[in-house]
Amino acid sequence: MPNCTPRAVEQFPRDIFSQQERKEGAILLHVLAVLYMFLALSIVCDSYFVPALEVLCDMLHLQTDVAGATFMAAGSSAPELATAVIGVFIAKDDVGLSTVVGSAIYNVMFVVSVCGLAASSAVQLSWWPLIRDCLAYLVSIVALIVVIMDEVIRWYESILFLALYVLYIVFMFFNQPLERYFVHRLRCFPPEASSNPDQVVVQYEKVGYSESNGSGSGSGVFLRNFLKSIVFPFQLKRSFFFHQFCFSPSEIHKAAPDENPFHAPRGRCAFFIWLLSLPLIAMMYVTIPDCRRDSLRKWFLVTFFMSLVWLSAFSFLMVWMITIIGFTVNIPDSVMSLTFVAFGVSLPDVVASVLVIKDGLGDMAVSNAVGSNVFDILVCLGIPWFLQTCVLAPGTTIQVYSEGLLYSSITLLSTVAILILGIHFNKWLLDKCIAIVFMFVYIGYSILASLYELNVFGYFHPEECPSEY
Repeated sequence: MPNCTPRAVEQFPRDIFSQQERKEGAILLHVLAVLYMFLALSIVCDSYFVPALEVLCDMLHLQTDVAGATFMAAGSSAPELATAVIGVFIAKDDVGLSTVVGSAIYNVMFVVSVCGLAASSAVQLSWWPLIRDCLAYLVSIVALIVVIMDEVIRWYESILFLALYVLYIVFMFFNQPLERYFVHRLRCFPPEASSNPDQVVVQYEKVGYSESNGSGSGSGVFLRNFLKSIVFPFQLKRSFFFHQFCFSPSEIHKAAPDENPFHAPRGRCAFFIWLLSLPLIAMMYVTIPDCRRDSLRKWFLVTFFMSLVWLSAFSFLMVWMITIIGFTVNIPDSVMSLTFVAFGVSLPDVVASVLVIKDGLGDMAVSNAVGSNVFDILVCLGIPWFLQTCVLAPGTTIQVYSEGLLYSSITLLSTVAILILGIHFNKWLLDKCIAIVFMFVYIGYSILASLYELNVFGYFHPEECPSEY
């Protein structure tokens, strides 16, 4: 192991405050900046990024659980991808890997726990989506452990990650026939936990819509199949041009908000949050088309890419500020990434899952949480690793500095068993009781992973190198 770990803060622009000034109180400004970036990420994902993906997927069909494991997972994991790219190309340390490892336990335990607490009543889950997604997650964890075991990332290992995700997409494409085959043959699960393989309508968010007449009080945003657009790119191209110019009003179910975004809401709390968000709302209103509006729905691809630009910018600022905070209080970068960065970049997963759980779509909410981990590990790590080792600098390697991340990844294996066994012994119901159990597991794991990085159980993480930042 190296004698010390390079400080990630050295790879970022210089701070306007000195170390002494930060210790004397200026660090509070950085904390406020991090909280503001959390708010910015939430606004971009909820108001622009997810709606753009909804319009794209509106032209195709997909089961609710598959939509959660693929479409929602990819959309809500955009900040993790941006953070991983920052870790490889800018920070050049374990910040991206630590964030993915930290957000993995966050998604499985914390997000599912919040869903159980947010649901108005106990939600019946189906065994097939959970078992399917947990098996894919298990394969991803094993691949991560094998790859980082020697603390060096090579070009063929990055290709392995991307290849595994392609296999995952292909597997999800055949989800319906596989579900029909296994659901009727495996009798070890209760009948009430058997899903309906023929369900293809996906409800996402509460808006006034009824499939029969286009209005009503039921749940309304209907997600479609992002999967087929990956498997059949030529079909996507054909259908894209058709739908872009031939949308009927009933095909985009998520209506734009009626009120002006610059109109102050009622209530002190709502007004205070709106006032804080006003600069963000103004920037996004000017730079990102709101594809929820009829006049702008043709511009959903512009909305998609501009949302990615803002997500990347906000993620960069968030990681920069958190890195400075960790440097100031002398906390290892990996610990900050396992906790605060993972919390920030995973906020979209919480928002997306809570929205669907309120409509009673437990399978979609849980599949989004678990499917996000598959995307985080295989894609959010695989893409920047591939670009570095195969495209920008072929033949080079990426160093993993912390051995503690290996033990943290091994510990992730236990979360799969805890999730499945917890739901199974709770009769496949997601209620507040099991949600509280998952919340304690999340807190315990976060403490354990941080103790690994702080060398409490042994010398796993080299000391931070001195810096004049």
